[in-house]
Amino acid sequence: MSVAVPSRALALLLAGLCAVAAAPSARGQSFLGTGPAERLTVPPTGNALRKPAPPPPAQSAAQPSPHSSPHPPAQPPAAPPQAAIDPAHRAQVQATIAPARRLPAGTRGFRLSGEDAVLHYAVYLTEAQTRGAARLRVSYLSSISVAPEFSELAGLVNDTKVGWTRIQAPGAVKVVEFAIPEGVLKSGYNAVTLTASQRHRVDCSIEATYELWTQIDPSRSGLVVAPAADLDLKSLAALEPDESGALPLGVLLNEKPTLPRLERMIGAVQAVALVSRLARPAVSFGTPLTGRSGVNLLVGTAAEIRGTDGIEELGAINGPRLALLPARGNRVPTLVVTGLTPDDVRAATAQLAATGDGGGSQPGAALAPLIRGYEVEGGERLELEQLGVTTREFSGRLLRTRFELRFPADFVPADYGKVMLHLAGGYAAGLASSAQIVVDINDRNAASVPLPYTRGEVFDDQAIPLPLSLWRPGLNSVEISAQLPNASDKVCDTLSPAARQPRFLFLDRTRLEIPALARAVRSPDLAAVKAGAVPFAAPGARPRLVLPTTDRDTADAAATLAARLAIAAKRVIDFELVPDAGSTEGGANLVVAPARALTPVTLQTVGLDPDEIRRIWEGRAETVATPGQFGTEGVLTLDRLRRNVPMRCSLPPAAVPVSVAAAAPSTVPVPAPAPTRSAPAPRSAPPAAGAETDEQLVARWDQTLSGSAVVPAVLREGWTRLANWGLKLHSGVTGLMDEPAAAVPVNPRASLIIAEGNGGTRLSDSTVLVTAPNPSMLKASVSCLVDPVVWTRLVGRAAFLDASDGTLTTIQPDHVALIETRSWSLPNFRLVAAAWLSLNPAYYVGMTLMMALCLGLATTSLVRQLGRRNS
Repeated sequence: MSVAVPSRALALLLAGLCAVAAAPSARGQSFLGTGPAERLTVPPTGNALRKPAPPPPAQSAAQPSPHSSPHPPAQPPAAPPQAAIDPAHRAQVQATIAPARRLPAGTRGFRLSGEDAVLHYAVYLTEAQTRGAARLRVSYLSSISVAPEFSELAGLVNDTKVGWTRIQAPGAVKVVEFAIPEGVLKSGYNAVTLTASQRHRVDCSIEATYELWTQIDPSRSGLVVAPAADLDLKSLAALEPDESGALPLGVLLNEKPTLPRLERMIGAVQAVALVSRLARPAVSFGTPLTGRSGVNLLVGTAAEIRGTDGIEELGAINGPRLALLPARGNRVPTLVVTGLTPDDVRAATAQLAATGDGGGSQPGAALAPLIRGYEVEGGERLELEQLGVTTREFSGRLLRTRFELRFPADFVPADYGKVMLHLAGGYAAGLASSAQIVVDINDRNAASVPLPYTRGEVFDDQAIPLPLSLWRPGLNSVEISAQLPNASDKVCDTLSPAARQPRFLFLDRTRLEIPALARAVRSPDLAAVKAGAVPFAAPGARPRLVLPTTDRDTADAAATLAARLAIAAKRVIDFELVPDAGSTEGGANLVVAPARALTPVTLQTVGLDPDEIRRIWEGRAETVATPGQFGTEGVLTLDRLRRNVPMRCSLPPAAVPVSVAAAAPSTVPVPAPAPTRSAPAPRSAPPAAGAETDEQLVARWDQTLSGSAVVPAVLREGWTRLANWGLKLHSGVTGLMDEPAAAVPVNPRASLIIAEGNGGTRLSDSTVLVTAPNPSMLKASVSCLVDPVVWTRLVGRAAFLDASDGTLTTIQPDHVALIETRSWSLPNFRLVAAAWLSLNPAYYVGMTLMMALCLGLATTSLVRQLGRRNS
């Protein structure tokens, strides 16, 4: 059960807030998407389902009774005096509430959806944080459809259940706390698990289960533990994330850095992101960070950082040096990366990337690598127990089991093989004829299997093939859904004993058999970029980070993106910072800049039309963002919690467009919700009516001079088509596209565009562009893009992000080239060839017909010489 922790000050505050809300003159804020946005101010303590019992009159406020009644009092407490609800007094009372060590952002976000749901978080603690009393604090909001009588929210720490509560928070955020027994927490990684069992109030259909959700408020949920007083270089993973689950990294500046020093700063930022093992960095250059979240980063040679406050504690610097300066006042700790020379600073950065400790409790150490997906290479046989899936008995209508697999960045998705899912479990008698098991991969239906027997069945090896074309490089989400309607659902008697009878059994010995995978990089494909930082982590030439402008917002966005790519590559990427991409020497280019700083050639390299970009963004390019009501961290309101919007997906107020530019009339189709292919946009005005184009003139002259009377026109046309088909086949086989790439249709609502150009046959020729209307919107949109929930959806040739709510629209390429990433081998060549043929069915059919024709001609010439002619 949940444990209430009342105090006299808190009771007075809650009663005062209730009194103010009930007063006729007070108007409550409506959280329906209208009116000014407000932060939630529910005090993060106590049991949300119970009113705190008042202490005995003789007891002082400083000594609350340990024997408080668990039941609500018969009479509500008296309203406090007006001074108790004074803002200054309220802030003073809230300051006495112990803060929670917040939970990190993950790929599943912070929502518990459906009838049964689970969220896992790996939380790193130091030895000092595991000592003393500890609590698990959960702040949540629930759907109005959730029936509190039959719905429960439970918390587990390292597989130990620490408490549970009824789910009842449809109108306001509620906060509960569960006491953690002594000895449960361990230094290192700890597994924090939140589970929800939810049932609908009035509807027992399968469709109604999608209305059930419980949203965790990340700003007030976490472990209430002691401060990390013993934080050191090996325990940087204990750095606390901010309200959105991101890790703030404040890079200290005492002057405008040169490009070489900025290179070293971005390298150190990547190293901190690797050591902290948080999937969501948030980088800012400038003044020191304050509060309790994140870390300040001081990077430079001894001469460059001389005079910085606290640097004298390091003493003499004679070579590569790493140091962690403790928090000073309200400042967060400062990590120093320094040395005598720039090479010393790079050596210190390499040392930093190699530090870190992966220990902890057994569940926590096992969970930490699974948070980013179980890594596969091909040819494995996995039981779902290895992926964190447990055996379950389920009594609801729709059971959803989800797990994540991480495929290699150079995996080629195509129909040349199948992943075999071997289900183990059973279902009860009496299910409707529509009962079935559905498997979805990355939110696309992969297979469905009926449950046909009305008497029920227990199975141990229900084989379900899953095509490889639905998987993609990087993280893949697999959801196994069991739809289990029966006749009693029409009556919907939630109090009957039959409503609690198990309908499905899911066994954790269900296994996956993954075939050998074709290994080559598709180009262009943003899935490879987000999965393994391809092409920037490829061996060979040094990649370049192109910054046409070096204002602070653009540098923040570039460093945040570089840190996210380092996490994908699992190493520090040695970017060379350059002001332009005009040079042909060097490796792949990552261009990060506002649209106005880009040349038309750079935009055309990735298939964007400069005129269309200018027309769509001309209104927003002029705006200058001003700090919002709550800064750049985003806005947390009940409306955004209900819509499950990532907290950092929020544009600066001055940058939010009042209206969206309409699409210009052109031959480039604006994409529908589903990605569509587009034709090249015309570069010149159409000819006047009746006038011949250049092509028509050339064709007429060619026809006159070639003697068309001798060669019939139909034969000439056939020969031309055959020649064009041969050229197209040759360019497809070699990966060289002679025809210009089709222009990418731009989503008018996009606040950020990320697009990749065709790199030909070399990864070093690739260009990835990240742009936005202005620097402030670029920083805000990149902060939304690197959210794990948004980042994992990055695929295709180009993606358009609306950072106001995290909506991502992707465009698939018309043509892709397969670029070799490893030494030649016959097995991999066979798989890559099969993958290429499955991606190009027209060539496969043509080659098949050609082989059949050759076989027929060879057979004819052979049998013609055999036998005896009839005279």
